[in-house]
Amino acid sequence: MLNRPHIEFIQAQVLPWRRIAPGLARPDAEFKFLSRDLDDGACSILIRYPPGWRREGPEHIAAAEEFYVLDGALEINGCRFGPDYYGHIPARTTRTSMSAPDGAVVLTFLDAEPELTGGEGEDGEITRLDVLHTPWDMSLNDPRLAHLGISRKDLRLDPETGERTFLSMVLPHSEPPGRKGPTERHPVVEEAYVINGSLTGPHGTMGPGAYFWRPPEIAHGPFGTRWGCVMLIRFVGGRHVNVWSDGDAPFDFDAPYDPVLPEDLIPFAQGWDEPRKF
Repeated sequence: MLNRPHIEFIQAQVLPWRRIAPGLARPDAEFKFLSRDLDDGACSILIRYPPGWRREGPEHIAAAEEFYVLDGALEINGCRFGPDYYGHIPARTTRTSMSAPDGAVVLTFLDAEPELTGGEGEDGEITRLDVLHTPWDMSLNDPRLAHLGISRKDLRLDPETGERTFLSMVLPHSEPPGRKGPTERHPVVEEAYVINGSLTGPHGTMGPGAYFWRPPEIAHGPFGTRWGCVMLIRFVGGRHVNVWSDGDAPFDFDAPYDPVLPEDLIPFAQGWDEPRKF
């Protein structure tokens, strides 16, 4: 699930909604592709469930699924995942029912093609986390990032691979000292979706709905924000480590939108226009 092109960054609002085809795990719902693995079909998508959507099982899919409810609510096997709930469903876990009585918009990550499979399912343990009422971890985990005042809410940590999913919050009026700072890179993929606020870096300002998939060893930063930012971040393919450059790169709140996109996303290269308050 690591054969994806570098995407940095695309605003999800400009991508088209598509109808999910019969035979896949979410027929009659709509989705937006954020990124997709060219080999195994693993994907990161937004799913929009219409009000009254429902599926009866038992059924199961071959992919493990992570999701974060952005709006509305999902009910899975009788458990409700409301706004700002996080869930993880292991591959082939039996789903007796799924529904969205009032509709929902859900940020979803699947580690294989999301196809229904035959045979017997498994009694996998479904993770359900009320993220809104989970406390922020405000401890400093890297002094090079102290100027951002980052806090975290851990959603998932794989004890075997070290893969990690978490919310990251950056404080308002954060910028690197002297408007310059080192760049960083990681030995694993970093993937992120901006839930609220904005974050500015070398490729421009990411607003709500901004998404990136950054392959390993790509230098990035420095970053800053005027009014704060909350984003969901995943490190995929192993344990994340920050590797810092020796020299500094400039920082500019007015950096223009300058994305890195595969050919199929170039027509959707449109930056975020911050709404004016006056």
